[in-house]
Amino acid sequence: MQSSIWFQTLDESQLRLLAASDPLPKTADVAIIGAGMIGLATAYYLSLAGVSNLCILDRDTALAEASGANAGGLWFSQQSPELGPLAPLAKVSSRLYDELAVRFPAGIRRTGLLELGANEEWMHAALQAGFRAQRVDAAALRRLEPALTEQPAGAVFYPDDGQVHPAKLGAALVAHLKNSGVRFCLHTEVSSAGLHLETARGGIDAGVTVIASGAWTPIVTRALGWRPPIKPMRGQLLATPARSPFLRHTIVGPRYYYWQLAEGPIAGGGTVEDAGFERGTNPADLASIREEMNALLPALADAPTACAWSGFRPYCEDLKPVIGRVPGHDRLYVAAGHFKKGIMLAPVTGKILADLITTAQTDLPIGPLDPARFPGGRR
Repeated sequence: MQSSIWFQTLDESQLRLLAASDPLPKTADVAIIGAGMIGLATAYYLSLAGVSNLCILDRDTALAEASGANAGGLWFSQQSPELGPLAPLAKVSSRLYDELAVRFPAGIRRTGLLELGANEEWMHAALQAGFRAQRVDAAALRRLEPALTEQPAGAVFYPDDGQVHPAKLGAALVAHLKNSGVRFCLHTEVSSAGLHLETARGGIDAGVTVIASGAWTPIVTRALGWRPPIKPMRGQLLATPARSPFLRHTIVGPRYYYWQLAEGPIAGGGTVEDAGFERGTNPADLASIREEMNALLPALADAPTACAWSGFRPYCEDLKPVIGRVPGHDRLYVAAGHFKKGIMLAPVTGKILADLITTAQTDLPIGPLDPARFPGGRR
């Protein structure tokens, strides 16, 4: 489990819930490899569709990797210029998050986002995609976010964007799924994937298998003769100690982004490094984050760094995730390669997989995301 600020703001019962493991069953109607947010969302929507014999396997605890190490950004509007074919999915995922917020009041907040600078192109792209966005001048920016210095000339304001506390939502989903009979087989690494899965704890036969293993997906699928071009990209973040309400919005600065948790800590970061699976943080990168944070938010200059962490974003070479059936394998599905948009698109990804598994179709445009676009994968 990560040492991120998300887990430091959970209570002991939530931490125990994310780590609690069940005995490995002999069979499952659907086995999901990966207990990150996409795996949890897939199980949730399968359960809503009436699938009852579900098993989630993970080599660590629930949310142990990227899902517990991200910024929790629900930045549907601000990210819209980068979405391309993902834009329709983002709109659905935003709606699904609103539904989840009603059922699981666990840290989903639409606080709004301020992108510093006059990025008119991005603002118009968001408007064309059907999101709300507006240009605000320096005076309006100071009214919206008094904690900022007076240096920025203005910003683009995305009022509907916000944040999720991924570990709190994840714990709520785990509790719901366990109460629905879903089994969590944690600390259980899958050594051979397919409709028969081999683990150190024994084997399990599945009617359908879903591979949602993030940056580790090519390792899991290697035995199937297919390796999607997905690799880890390390991102680093940090957080200051908790304080009274200070930031009203998520702030996107010239290099990094910043937000305040409802529990009080102020977090920021967002480096991108092709460092393989090298864990840990780099002091120079953390100093760079603090330099920008202190310049934009000078009241934090004397606040210590309470914690720092990194995570592995699953980067796909064409910047689109792979969602659908594994090429050449019936009843095997994959969802990976979301890069920096995994948390944002987790609900819609889970819904798509549940639709494909239970009805063999989806009404969402996932053609550009078809895993078959990489027929041979990489060797």
